[in-house]
Amino acid sequence: MSTEHYLPHKYDIDNIIYGNVETLDSTSNKLIIQIYDKEIGKPLYIQTPELLNLFGVINKKTHNELFLPLGGIQCLAFKNLINKLQNKVLSDANFNKNTWFNQQKSVKFIPIIKELNKDATSTIEELTNTENLSRCEDGLLKMKITESTVIRKENVEISINELTKNKKVRMIIHVYAIWVNKNTFGIYIKPEIIEEKISFNLTFIEDKLIFESDNDEESELESDSEIESDIESNILQKIDEKNNIFFEKNSNIEEKSEQEIKKKERRKTTTSSSKKSKK
Repeated sequence: MSTEHYLPHKYDIDNIIYGNVETLDSTSNKLIIQIYDKEIGKPLYIQTPELLNLFGVINKKTHNELFLPLGGIQCLAFKNLINKLQNKVLSDANFNKNTWFNQQKSVKFIPIIKELNKDATSTIEELTNTENLSRCEDGLLKMKITESTVIRKENVEISINELTKNKKVRMIIHVYAIWVNKNTFGIYIKPEIIEEKISFNLTFIEDKLIFESDNDEESELESDSEIESDIESNILQKIDEKNNIFFEKNSNIEEKSEQEIKKKERRKTTTSSSKKSKK
């Protein structure tokens, strides 16, 4: 079976199918319903956009965590996919409630995108920083890092603690299963690969070009610019007449129009004087 992963905006959420309800282990009442892509046994992998590792790695007793802000235009497609995924799971959970929840009267859904201060404040001390708070207003993606997660930088595999704080990462995540625990349920997402983005400290070189030209060429350039100015003024005048929008007149054009008016007046004067002389 071929393995592939998708960009968020290219995946059709209706291709999701579910496996049977399974008990996670004999010591707990936790159940899982595995999620597959199009056919049973085919895992669903999604590539995330670049996300800022704002808080660094948070070490827990049994695992490690990353809290990644989902702000910015680059996250819109990913968030849209997550919302579609959650809506589908909620709809399918209602349809399969007797099978999935063992006829419980009510269950609470735990969303994938965590809200600021509700799900993260107790975990992230640095949320007291005002700048960090503003970056988290659009929600956080909480990722539990397991031993099977591959972490890379510059195509070299590294440990979780070698990830650099305030650097961007992108991931291939496995939309693994729906989990059910007592009166709550949610969607379990596993990070399969985390790759730290390499940043380059490059600056642009300012290149000033000096052109030498003869007087004739300069005069040609001046005449060209005058023609462009005339054309532009004519276009603006037509727009002005059509939309009743008033533009500031070009002083050069005004001078030319005044000169033309004076010429016409002189012609009229000359014509009338010549007529009188004939009489």
